[in-house]
Amino acid sequence: MSQRKGSTQVRVGSCARELVDLPVVTSNDAYRLGNAVERRGMGWIGARRLVLNDPLGYQNSILFNFLMGENEEQRALVGCVAAHKRRLKVQGVEAGVIHGDNNTIVIPLRLSDKVRFMVEDYPVINTAIVEYKRTHCPWCTNLVIMTLLVWGEDKNHMFAYTYGEYKQSLTVLHAVARTAQSPAGGGLKVSIRSTLNADNDFVYSVYSTHLVIPMVTPSSWHQLLIYGNRAVFDVSREAASLTFFDRVIAPKLKMPGRRERLLRTYTRLEALVPESSMASDWFQREVARRGLAEHRVLVAQMLTWRNWPAIVAPYVVGMGGYDEQVRASQHMAQQEQQQQRWGGA
Repeated sequence: MSQRKGSTQVRVGSCARELVDLPVVTSNDAYRLGNAVERRGMGWIGARRLVLNDPLGYQNSILFNFLMGENEEQRALVGCVAAHKRRLKVQGVEAGVIHGDNNTIVIPLRLSDKVRFMVEDYPVINTAIVEYKRTHCPWCTNLVIMTLLVWGEDKNHMFAYTYGEYKQSLTVLHAVARTAQSPAGGGLKVSIRSTLNADNDFVYSVYSTHLVIPMVTPSSWHQLLIYGNRAVFDVSREAASLTFFDRVIAPKLKMPGRRERLLRTYTRLEALVPESSMASDWFQREVARRGLAEHRVLVAQMLTWRNWPAIVAPYVVGMGGYDEQVRASQHMAQQEQQQQRWGGA
């Protein structure tokens, strides 16, 4: 998900004709907060390394600070999130831009390269909205749909942008919004928020009182949102996490040579793990096999593990690890690229 200094523009669409103006990212440019923090999914080691390798682009981002803290505990992440929100307030950003208010239901949708899972199931989203409003906030009048049309093409050229998936994404957005505007769908005023700043989007969702996450397309991003939302609305937990950031993480951000040392660590580990062909949960399975607590295992400690070829061997899945729909998506993308080249010849 895109994240660079200055990428803070918020694009909001409220009707069908405005959907075509939403930002589109057709390549993954390293900032993958969910995968990187959870240490799950293809390329999480590389995603961490790339953020550390570009301090000018990612300095003070949630992920950069989290990695510099070199602490995998959940309070470390919550502390970085709370610190980012505090920084936005200090900068004078209005509360309504930082997070949804008590009259607003917020729902993050993962479309783009996962839209195929929602073409038939997206009515579940509207059902979740109606049920949430009826049960938890009958006074709610607004709905904010959080999304970014991003295609994270990997080293195997999977999850590449296709025009078909782009059209399907807009169709799903329009259908969800139109239904939510109807009396039966909640009678809500709908806006679609899409930015190129993953941190601001994450904070907006996490700090929104009425966050709804229908598990149509489960992802590491959504898992972090669920945990983060629960944590920040526990006043004592949020305060303790922010104190942890100020006392433990913030001083480490100023330590000379710390970023370079961590960067070397990730570079060495990345050379040992063939990430493009590994099972998405290989790290979780390996620490479980060793009887270790996942959040206690630091990357530097992983480098002390011996015989990495034998460690990774059971988790290498290659292209066989992809389902048929994903491989079909790749084939469709390749065909579109070929047609574009032929059309321009």
